[in-house]
Formats: sequence, C-alpha cells, structure tokens
Amino acid sequence: VKTYLGDTADEFLQGVHNEIAICCNVLSMNRLQLGDHKLALDLMKKAEIYSENNDRLRAVTYNNYACLFRKTNQLRNALSYLEMGLELEYRLINQATQATVSDCLIVSNPAEIHLNICAILSQLSKHELALHHAMKALILIQDELILLTDSASPDQIEPRTTVVVIALHNIAV
Repeated sequence: VKTYLGDTADEFLQGVHNEIAICCNVLSMNRLQLGDHKLALDLMKKAEIYSENNDRLRAVTYNNYACLFRKTNQLRNALSYLEMGLELEYRLINQATQATVSDCLIVSNPAEIHLNICAILSQLSKHELALHHAMKALILIQDELILLTDSASPDQIEPRTTVVVIALHNIAV
C-alpha cells in the first residue's frame, strides 16, 4: 500500500481501520440484540484493535462492551468499560480548541455514558453516585441543546430532548 500511495498511505490505512472499527461495532450491537454474545464479543475485540488510533471510536467500542456486560449481568465489568469510555470522551473534549469544543459536544457528548453509568450504579444500589451521574448528564445535555438551538432542525433536537427526559427521570427516581 505504501508503495502505491506514498505519503498518504498512513492516512488511507487509518481511514480503512476506522471503517472496519465502525462496521465491527455496528455488527456487534446487532449480534448482541440477537443474543449471540460470543460473536458480539469477538466483533468488539476486533473493533478495539482497529480503533487503536481513534479515541472516539475506542470510546464507542468501550460503550458497546458495557452493553454486552450489562446484558450478561457483569455489572462491574460494564462499569469499568463505561468509565474508560468516559475518560476518552473527556480527553477528546479537553484536547479540542475553544472553537471546536461546542462541535465536540454535538458530535459526541458524554451525557449518554453518564446515564449508562447511572443505570448500572442504581442496579448496584449505589444511588447517591447514580444521582451524581444523572445530574452531570443533565448539565451536559442542556449545554448541548443550548448550542443546537440556533442552528439545528427539530429533527436534530428531538432525540436530544429525549435524553433530557431520561436524565430528569433518573434524577427523580
């Protein structure tokens, strides 16, 4: 590949790796929904390998691992993967320049990860910590909605308002 593409080979290969990681993540979630946990896990392992140089895709992969572990009642493993994904998401936001932080929140907001952590902590009867994560999620999603208000269509805003409702529900219960 490097012989044919020269200086652009690394960028091309990274793009291919990203596409493979995306496909593995999508397929793993499909297999998980169908109850094929072994194949879902194998696909996630491949996604993890191919997302090595892409923190955003790695965070998605960790979130998918958490879904698998939650579904198989391995709550502590699920929590560990969510915490690793959350760390990556915050690293991405912190690395963004001031001009792109708002774009970063719109592309990938850690609010959903906080809500997933909240759900697992509730299952583990750690309600005070769960409340903390639900409140963080609410703050993050409200910030995102403020950024979206001027530029987004109702189709873009509606799914995000659903996240607000979920966060408010988690705070209330």
